[in-house]
Amino acid sequence: MRRLNRLYQPQTDDDLGLSDYRRDGEPKVVHLGIGAFHRAHQAFYLEQLNRLQPNDPWLIVGASLRSARASHQLNPQDGLFSHIARDHHGSHLTVVRSLVAVINAYESPDQLVQYIAKPSTQLITLTITEKGYCVRADGLGLDTQSADVAADMAELSQPKTAIGHLVAGLTQRFRTCGTGLTVLSCDNLSHNGDITRQMVLELAAHHDQALAHWITAHVSFPNSMVDRIAPAVTEADRNEADLCLGAIDEAVAVTESFSQWVIEDNFSGERPHLERVGVAMVGDVSAWETRKLRLLNAAHTAMACVGTWLGAEFVHAAIADTRIRQLVLDLWQENITTVPVDQDFDAGGYCEQLLDRFANPHLQHRLEQILSDTSQKLPQRVLAALKERLQREQDSPALTNTVAAWALVLKHDGTLRGEAIHFSDPILPCARERLTGTDDTPLAQLTALA
Repeated sequence: MRRLNRLYQPQTDDDLGLSDYRRDGEPKVVHLGIGAFHRAHQAFYLEQLNRLQPNDPWLIVGASLRSARASHQLNPQDGLFSHIARDHHGSHLTVVRSLVAVINAYESPDQLVQYIAKPSTQLITLTITEKGYCVRADGLGLDTQSADVAADMAELSQPKTAIGHLVAGLTQRFRTCGTGLTVLSCDNLSHNGDITRQMVLELAAHHDQALAHWITAHVSFPNSMVDRIAPAVTEADRNEADLCLGAIDEAVAVTESFSQWVIEDNFSGERPHLERVGVAMVGDVSAWETRKLRLLNAAHTAMACVGTWLGAEFVHAAIADTRIRQLVLDLWQENITTVPVDQDFDAGGYCEQLLDRFANPHLQHRLEQILSDTSQKLPQRVLAALKERLQREQDSPALTNTVAAWALVLKHDGTLRGEAIHFSDPILPCARERLTGTDDTPLAQLTALA
């Protein structure tokens, strides 16, 4: 079979075939971190929007910050990829055209800087994971102890971090066109826009106070909440897409049918009318992000930490285990006391919906994938709620056991039940050093990590 691209595309089905909007204009969106989640979520929303307004499409140029893999997957396909959404009834495949090219910013940072600086660029979106924001452990600023952050503070001709790339691009924009834009974080961080603004302004002020003042006046950083499960793509997924398309697709995105996006309506420059495709534009996203982090994401972390010990490989297998399911239910009972509840939020209905999503057998969501970078995720998902309950003198065994299970995973050198597990975490070497010699009781582990 030939490779999927703009000249070789399926024509047998309206859903699979290409929509009729033009792709020859300048991209309005620059996306940093062009991984599976962006293709499953933001790129798909813009695809739907472009189909509604074919004469004024919001096209995306993506940027890969760490490797050339995404550019090798997508550029030979002219940015086209198949989007497979799965529920309990099966799969639905759509060809997405909103992405037009991928920059390998690791090797060509100047190209990304130039795109950020272009007057046509109106929106920069980010999916760089929690650790990509380079926040100190205490949350009070840039992690200047990081070698990459230190390099970006020294000079920005070859940025090392996503924040460095942003500041380098905004510097060029400040010096050339001078028009504002919006930077929109789409990562699972509480107050993600506020954090992005703080990190960008701190690095910008270090280099040029005038630049920092311009960013404050002309660049918006709205908070947002994103919700869609996007597991790692398997060979079976790729085979399914190839069979459907009659072409080879190296950039398949697999996700669930459920999707949600809530954005603080705070834009500089032109704003995409995403409300036309179901995005909620609101004044404050805090309630949405807290509920999602402490219910969906906290449950994912609990299943990953405990399920790994109990032999579960996937989320749907973990939630089918009565022991893990009970832990999730208990965790929700604890965390619900710490999330905003109003007349528009049905906590019981939301959790029932989550159970149904977790049980989806067609979504092969690996616990090892969720386990990676848990140290960056625990503060928002588990520790914040645990702290609130401790201040109220409330027992929280499910939250505490989740943290203890994570500590055991760290301690045992990536080997559980005699089987190797594969995950990454920036604190792994330090944590294992602290945990060496401790016994496996929750108190001993948590004391060592404190």
